[in-house]
Amino acid sequence: MGLVIRQSIYTTLISYAGASIGYLNLLYLFPKFLEPEQVGLLRTIQDAAILLAPFATFGLAQSIFRFHPQLVKDKTTEAGFISLITFLALVGFAIFFVAFKLFETSILAYFEDNAREIIQYASVVLWLTLILLITSLLEAYSRSLLKMIFPNLLREVVVRLLLALLVISYFQGYISYNQFIVNTVIAYLFCLLLLVAYLSFLKKISFTLNLSSLQPAKIKSLVVYSSLSFAGTAGMIVIGKVDSMMVSGMLGLAANAVYTTAFYMATIIEIPRRAMSQVAMPLIARAFEKNDLTDIQTIYRKTAINQFIIGALLLVGVYINLDNIFALMPRQEVYEVGKWVVIIVGIGKLTDMLFGPSSEIIVLSKYYAFNILLLTSLAAVVIVSNNILIPIYGINGAAMGSALALITFNILKYFFIWYKLKMQPFNLDSVKVLVIALVMIGLNLLIPKFQTVVADIAIRSVAITITYSVLIFYSRATPDGNSFLLKQLNRVGLLKKN
Repeated sequence: MGLVIRQSIYTTLISYAGASIGYLNLLYLFPKFLEPEQVGLLRTIQDAAILLAPFATFGLAQSIFRFHPQLVKDKTTEAGFISLITFLALVGFAIFFVAFKLFETSILAYFEDNAREIIQYASVVLWLTLILLITSLLEAYSRSLLKMIFPNLLREVVVRLLLALLVISYFQGYISYNQFIVNTVIAYLFCLLLLVAYLSFLKKISFTLNLSSLQPAKIKSLVVYSSLSFAGTAGMIVIGKVDSMMVSGMLGLAANAVYTTAFYMATIIEIPRRAMSQVAMPLIARAFEKNDLTDIQTIYRKTAINQFIIGALLLVGVYINLDNIFALMPRQEVYEVGKWVVIIVGIGKLTDMLFGPSSEIIVLSKYYAFNILLLTSLAAVVIVSNNILIPIYGINGAAMGSALALITFNILKYFFIWYKLKMQPFNLDSVKVLVIALVMIGLNLLIPKFQTVVADIAIRSVAITITYSVLIFYSRATPDGNSFLLKQLNRVGLLKKN
């Protein structure tokens, strides 16, 4: 677990640096320099590409994790593996492109009444889909190599910095809004090229037309697995992104600007989960390859408790500062309507973290078909529930549908893993963290309100963070975390060796 903690910390730091830039973009620069409809259009284009990319990959990203340890043994098999994945990706995108064109009129008609501006950017969405498709596969390959710091830096920091520069350029009049949208796609392409250059520098990317070094039976298994996991991967993205599309289609681009901004505020909670899962997934894959269920149980439990500790602190931090955050935003009166979206989605995200890497365990086990069936079913439920809830509760209805799907999804996965693999991530430590988090919410009521918004955020956050951290440390909810902290304190000379 030392590798998981160490790389998770690095990737988490990068993710939070990116989140800080993302917060600057979405909570200040975009509301200040763009109209809500323009923000909504940009987010709809991005989310549409993110939503469509899994349909084009046909589950290949999951196959990279599962089959990389089995197929890659030397430089020859490595070149064959990369070539095979590239070929399958291009075939997948070609099939997706044809299918999209066949149903393009019907798809775009959904936005005709409330978000017709998106229609003229359909080709931009397709280009961005292709770029995100290739990027996701190369990122999955990098993570299989346990080389995830630089790819994370590109995705979390570089792209967002480029978007910040672009929106400032638009505000200064150097580019038009249409050029801003097109250059957004070019920014993603630039990061993709940097990722290719990085893997080339590591000599981890090469191509060959000869695939004879790969076992034919394994290639067949990879294709079958990709086809099956395609539905599951697509289902997960549908659960996470279809709400944005439906808000645009049913309520308009301005409503989607508010919804996606509030939704993003809640996603800061799940950054540690993404970081830790990126590290844990290849380790789980290798443990399954050795049939080491004890190691998987260890990863499962320790990842879950560490995610929950950090996620609970972040949700409490967002909750106690929510009014202050909106007070700092340009056009506060427009965006503070999304307050309950932040809270509802935040609870859903924290639940997802509480249950640990359950999806990764199921996907990499022989029971992966269950995850596919479950995700496909839940995706359908999300679409139906959003159709019911959005007209009644507006953007809060979309948040309810998203949170409900995450909570239901994790409960079902929990019981399945417990029944099939005799594993579960909870113990008394989980209860300790929950109680401490609730105590922090109560403690917040005792802190006086300061007139200066920034001072109130700083004092409130520091007081809660220190108290929370001390209680977590002395509760020994995470022995690994305690050991890591003591080691770092000793390294910088703040703790004397016994």
